[in-house]
Amino acid sequence: MPELRTHQGELDASLRSEWDLLCDEDPDATVFHTPRYLEVWRRELGGGVATRVHTVHHDGRVIGVVPDANELRGTPSGPQEIRRFQGGTEVTDYLGPVARVEDRTDVADAYVANLAADVDWDEFVAAGLAADSGWPEAFRAAAKRHGLTIVEDTIEDVCPRVGLDGGHDAYLAQLPGKQRQELSRKTRKLARDAGELELIEVDPGEAAGRMDAFLDQAADSHPEKAGFFRREDIHAWFRALAEQFAESRVLRLHELHVGGLPAASTVSLVHGGVWGLYNSSFDTALASLAPGVVMVGLLIEEAANDGYEVFDLLRGDEAYKYRFGAQDRVLQRVTIGRG
Repeated sequence: MPELRTHQGELDASLRSEWDLLCDEDPDATVFHTPRYLEVWRRELGGGVATRVHTVHHDGRVIGVVPDANELRGTPSGPQEIRRFQGGTEVTDYLGPVARVEDRTDVADAYVANLAADVDWDEFVAAGLAADSGWPEAFRAAAKRHGLTIVEDTIEDVCPRVGLDGGHDAYLAQLPGKQRQELSRKTRKLARDAGELELIEVDPGEAAGRMDAFLDQAADSHPEKAGFFRREDIHAWFRALAEQFAESRVLRLHELHVGGLPAASTVSLVHGGVWGLYNSSFDTALASLAPGVVMVGLLIEEAANDGYEVFDLLRGDEAYKYRFGAQDRVLQRVTIGRG
């Protein structure tokens, strides 16, 4: 029978290794599920919540890891204790446990059984779960088995994704002709009107030092998100991500140079066969020439040529994402209460 163990503080090296192995074996695990990423999140942005890591064991091996956090939420009837996955949707696109597909039911059941036996919580918010991962169904079924109530079951967001099976030529062939022609037209126009195009990956050793400039440009590029990009804690967050992940090229900072000058930049998070576009910025003086759109098209080409299976534009249904033929991957939120 599976056994759940709860850990406070940092895990020992053996359990971290088991967690990393599960991230490799779970087809839905992303960089956001790894212990390294969540350690950075806890250090930089998780200071206001209590965090724990639950490991589920069976026959002497770890079959699942569930990192959660407790926080207090004020309500008219008094404070409520909310449990949710570590990471927070503000900076983390996918959340939740990791396990092999065949172990998902046992891992969710072990966690929810522990939840049902505990009195120190009001709601458990299982958010950021890919709808096609099997996790939403596993938590719904576990809640029912243990007499808990589904308070909310809803679509939380979408992550538009582009399939790259077959390489870049196959990707272009499946685009509707009008979209393919529009992307080609924008690329030619930018080169004609502003200068030769060159996609450059910034040296990993320089990435952390470039993050402040990247975020300042992102604030100018996306005025609706300017407050977020100008926050000191978000600047510290991006620098910390780069310090942790740039050397291994999990984090990649790219610049699109036009006529020898930087016109757009992107931060990508790459894990397994998936290239994730985490954030982007562009020179607003060139906005009419769409350097950001051109750059994403060039990144998709690079990802396809490098053998990545999916280019994930991550959270949000911004219109530009669908110009690349992206299809929504739904994120589900299942909120469980005592009943």
